[in-house]
Amino acid sequence: MVNCAAACGKPMTTSGVAKCTQCPSVYHKACVNMQRVPVGWACPSCKAKTPRRDNTDTPIKNDDLGEEDLSSPASMQDVAEQLRLLRAEFGAVRDEVAGLRREMAELRDMVEGYSSRIGAVEERVRCLEERMEERPAATTDSELAATVAALKIELCDRDQDLLLNDVEITGIPEVQSENSTHLVCLVARKLGVDLEERDIVFAERVGAARAARVRPRPLVVRLARRGPRAELLRAARVRRGADTADFGLPGSPCRFYVNERLTRTNRTLFYLARQECKRLDWRYQWTKDGRVYVRRNKDSAARRLRSESDIPEVFASASVC
Repeated sequence: MVNCAAACGKPMTTSGVAKCTQCPSVYHKACVNMQRVPVGWACPSCKAKTPRRDNTDTPIKNDDLGEEDLSSPASMQDVAEQLRLLRAEFGAVRDEVAGLRREMAELRDMVEGYSSRIGAVEERVRCLEERMEERPAATTDSELAATVAALKIELCDRDQDLLLNDVEITGIPEVQSENSTHLVCLVARKLGVDLEERDIVFAERVGAARAARVRPRPLVVRLARRGPRAELLRAARVRRGADTADFGLPGSPCRFYVNERLTRTNRTLFYLARQECKRLDWRYQWTKDGRVYVRRNKDSAARRLRSESDIPEVFASASVC
């Protein structure tokens, strides 16, 4: 890319170009102070190299100094041309200085913006540090413990919600190569519930294998809909004492129980609640949709237990009342 031969030295464009007819130099029209390029135009460098014509007839201003008469037309033309070139160079320098000023202003604004943001962030950090210093350590620890306990309860509730279509059947003897789905259908028929195999998503024993003399493992069942699950639980409460007679299992009939399937946390909580109810002679403890409830008698209100820490609080407050 060709640059301007004048003082600006900037790259040339396709428009606004003045090309010398005596050398390959090109100029911006603004740099040589021209609107239109005349035919046969020569650049200032070529004009300076052109031999001067005979000036013997030019009047001498002072013979001793040998100075040229500036009042001649040729000298005035050269001076005017030099002034135009200087004016063009000064204009280019002025434009460059203005561009530098604009860039410096933009850079200053950018730096001021970053400085204000950094100052705001530092102020927020300082306020947080002051708040942490003012807050006692014990309060912070207790708040953290309360937050962790609340998160554990929330996670347990979410895990329990995933088991809303499940039931747990206990007490049915376990034999090799048993058909768990068929056993669930037998239990439903025994309880008077119309349940088909297509209503069962899966049915399987859970837990490690046990010896024959130990209690059989529970049978976990997931149903496709909550309606049959509710009917099974309702029928199990009505027909308490149902056993495995007519199931075709070896040995004497055994009583079986149908309950909601609980998470390990809620199962432990329900066990501790039953133990406490026995100790304090509370009559009622039950689960509903995976939630654990206790009640002292028919006239008292039901209380929900969300975690093990609720046990002393619930039973102590009820004893005081």
